[in-house]
Amino acid sequence: MKNHLLDTRTACDIDKRVGRIHRDLDYRGGKVTLAEVRTLLNLDLAFYRADDGGVLNQVVHKLKVGAKQVMRRPALLLDAVRRFDLKALFVPDRKQILIDADLPNLKKRWSEGHEVLHSVIPWHGAYMLGDNHLTLAPSCHERIEAEANYGAGRLLFPIAEFKALYVAQPLNMERIKAIANHFGNTITSTLWRCVENDDRPCFGVIGEHPRRPRVGKSEVEHLIRSPSFAQRFQHFDENAAMTLLRTYCGHQRAGPLGTAEILVRDDDGQEHEFLAETFCNHYHTLTLAQYIHPRTTQVSVPRSMLIKAPLGVTTR
Repeated sequence: MKNHLLDTRTACDIDKRVGRIHRDLDYRGGKVTLAEVRTLLNLDLAFYRADDGGVLNQVVHKLKVGAKQVMRRPALLLDAVRRFDLKALFVPDRKQILIDADLPNLKKRWSEGHEVLHSVIPWHGAYMLGDNHLTLAPSCHERIEAEANYGAGRLLFPIAEFKALYVAQPLNMERIKAIANHFGNTITSTLWRCVENDDRPCFGVIGEHPRRPRVGKSEVEHLIRSPSFAQRFQHFDENAAMTLLRTYCGHQRAGPLGTAEILVRDDDGQEHEFLAETFCNHYHTLTLAQYIHPRTTQVSVPRSMLIKAPLGVTTR
């Protein structure tokens, strides 16, 4: 799936709301403490397991009494969690974030940040009960989730400090790991933020090992594009990305899989060179592809067509 890029007005609105949170927290750098964010916003946090209805049943019971939007269908919450294997959700009426207890800790952090943004963006409460696929059209759901992802990225990677780290050294996978460690976030979410904040054409790939795909998994889960890449390379898709990865990735199970200069054709048919680097962290394969320059076409001229200039005359 290609990342959904927000319009300028929406992005600016979310930036203002997240910036206010950072100011109210008196953020000074490093890892954002989500417990402090929840306290500031008066949010509750609970953990659940989809195969254990304890926490979910408690929420449903209280929704039967107090929540107008699901009073007629109190089982909506349980249906959504179990049918769609939801890993986190926000219950607006209770100001409560629910997170799957089985998620790894760093993924819990990202999921919590994502749901915090659902609570912060005022127009989300009118459309959803958490990440609810049952009542949202796919296009609306995609936009809502993209807004929450964008805001979570701004919350967990405060923009001024992030940009300072981003430009301090050349970007590669090792640098992305260092930025992830600085902010206490996943490498995957850091790769996403780095690509979307690049002013140049740039793309990232999150998906399966190109040589060892798992059965039943999408080979490319996310194709992340910088704004300028999305504008100039609209026809580049997930299949094209995976085809390129297979040209240089090795068979190793984890760690660096390969680095290569690859060619990507833009919407006008011009080929451009990118430096691609792929790394596997056991769960996903992550690729960063950065722009180098347009491919130059060399024209061969037969020797018979060369004109010999007189001595002392320079030709251009």
